[in-house]
Amino acid sequence: MLVRRFDWARRRNLRDRRAFPCPRILPLRMLVSSLACLLFAAAAFGQATVNEALETASIYVNAGTGSDSNPGTQAEPLKTIGAAAALAESNNYGGVGSRVIIAAGTYRESITLAHSKKDTAMPITFEAASNGTVVVSGAVVYTGWAQSASHPGIYTNSWTNDWGTCPQLTSCPFQQDITLRQELIAVNGTLLTQVLSPAQMQRGTFYVDNRSAQVYVWPAAGTDMSTATVEVATLPALLTIEQKSNIVIRGLTFQYANTCHAQAAVTVQVTSSNILFDSDTFRWNNGQGLAIENPATYFTVVNSVAEHNGDSGFQQSQTRYGLWQSDTTSYNNWRGAQGADYACNTAGLHAWGAHEDTILGLTTSFNQSYGIHWDTDNANINSSGIKAAGNLLSGLFLEKDEGPIVIDSGYTCNQNSPYAVGGLVLRNSENVSLVNSVLMNNLTSQIAVIGLKGGIPVENWETGQAYNLVTKNFTNTGNIIQGKTSSQLLFKDTYLNSSDWSSFESTLSSSGNTWWNPQNSASPYKLPTPKLGTSYDFSSWRSVTAQDSNSSFQAPSGNPGSPCNRGPVGSDYWLTVDNALLAVNPGGQATFNLTVTPLNFTGPVTLTVDGVSEVKGLSATLTPSSITTAGNSVLTVTAGSETPPGTYSLTVIGNQGNMTRTVTVRLTVD
Repeated sequence: MLVRRFDWARRRNLRDRRAFPCPRILPLRMLVSSLACLLFAAAAFGQATVNEALETASIYVNAGTGSDSNPGTQAEPLKTIGAAAALAESNNYGGVGSRVIIAAGTYRESITLAHSKKDTAMPITFEAASNGTVVVSGAVVYTGWAQSASHPGIYTNSWTNDWGTCPQLTSCPFQQDITLRQELIAVNGTLLTQVLSPAQMQRGTFYVDNRSAQVYVWPAAGTDMSTATVEVATLPALLTIEQKSNIVIRGLTFQYANTCHAQAAVTVQVTSSNILFDSDTFRWNNGQGLAIENPATYFTVVNSVAEHNGDSGFQQSQTRYGLWQSDTTSYNNWRGAQGADYACNTAGLHAWGAHEDTILGLTTSFNQSYGIHWDTDNANINSSGIKAAGNLLSGLFLEKDEGPIVIDSGYTCNQNSPYAVGGLVLRNSENVSLVNSVLMNNLTSQIAVIGLKGGIPVENWETGQAYNLVTKNFTNTGNIIQGKTSSQLLFKDTYLNSSDWSSFESTLSSSGNTWWNPQNSASPYKLPTPKLGTSYDFSSWRSVTAQDSNSSFQAPSGNPGSPCNRGPVGSDYWLTVDNALLAVNPGGQATFNLTVTPLNFTGPVTLTVDGVSEVKGLSATLTPSSITTAGNSVLTVTAGSETPPGTYSLTVIGNQGNMTRTVTVRLTVD
């Protein structure tokens, strides 16, 4: 059994009304909210408490005017953050706290704060002199580009890097080579899409040819490559905090790390404690943005943003007493999406083994994955004000969690891609409470129960206690649960029946809810009784579950989903596919269904396929081969009788003007 530790001063801070506003008017639904608010405040867990008043030494850094031979004063600043870190650690060994003040600029370096036996409890703060003006970059600038003789829009340069592919993740399905690449190139601040053959190149792409030691880029139309800033990512880690305490990172941006998939640009690890990230940004990194792990305790991430990372925006694993407050994680997993890897070990916020965690006011949107994936052995999680909107998969996905997990006053809306399972999805998870929240406009259901019959064994990483987790003890109170189309169910369980359904139904507590679907009042609930997929109306739902006696099936007042209605920032589109791998016999056909999803984007998108002509007897069609703004295309691949057995990679390329997106699938010919 987990032992909860409370720090009363931290709890008082967490109950600050600006961080956790409790309602003041008290009709039934708001009364539920107020009670939940008080209970939440009483159960809130730890966070970082770094006493920055103890920092008596100031160290100045200026990339433009500084020198690492300087003393680090304001008049004679250091040039690099790494040199300032070494000086601050030396001060720490002598019992002196330090504040590192960093002038505006780009710092192309990797910083490591590593454990020493000489470490003291004195704090170190690294902060931008002005928030958002300091960029820690993993890229170097390439010059000397020459126009390609074979194509006037393509430019080439020498290439001396040879990283190869990153290791496969053994805990995940097979990853395509494109997912395991580290190369990352930006031209004038716009990231290009990597392709793995010259035939795949279109405007907005780059290709690395290690055999000839050349790199090729095809930038946006009108780019003057003689004056363009071309940045090539070469550093895999930008900041590593290892077994340290009392560290503050404030107002810094970390970008262009060429970290492998499932690794992070910024990592906190190995029993680090009292770590505060305040107003930081993690963007355009090849892997994860920020990872806190193994096991870090008493950390806070506040007012920070993780966006446009190739893997998860935020990652945490085997942590205790964390606080995420007023953070945003959006537009992540573009690298995984290139290999049709949307689900394994990735999300806007991906957490496993998180214990005693608090999440306040997190926005997670437009990720090519889940909004939040609580993935295995998450316990004692309290959240309020989460907004999960427009993600490719589920907004909130809870998998193999013993709980308790409280989701209070949140919004889970607009997960309506063809790959979405639901707004809130429970997979073999126990002790989940959904309170005073809005679930709206999610496919295929607002609440979905999936999983394995008979339970899944999970071990608590702290205590070693073993669980066999089935989905039960779900509390659903004071919520607005609304579908908008006839295909959007309100509740769905078409996986678990018999004793699994009995465990769920007999421990379900559901009351004070407003259920509604104006397009489907006859069958918005699908249950496994008396057989899988049986449809029910609201009255029958109440009868079968013996719940929701004081709930209603009616249109909610006002516009409760309005907090979810903020659209994407910038113009982009997703090119996604329903299957990463299909098998076919010689003479047979395989069908891949592709989807173009616009994000403030107008088309058309032209589609082509690469990798077919190289395989004897293989042929393919794309129908249609052009999609206007949004829509679907079918890739039909036919194996000839003479096609040799094997597994082949096929890449679909979507192009519109300067913007190219790709997705690679595999075809096995038996």
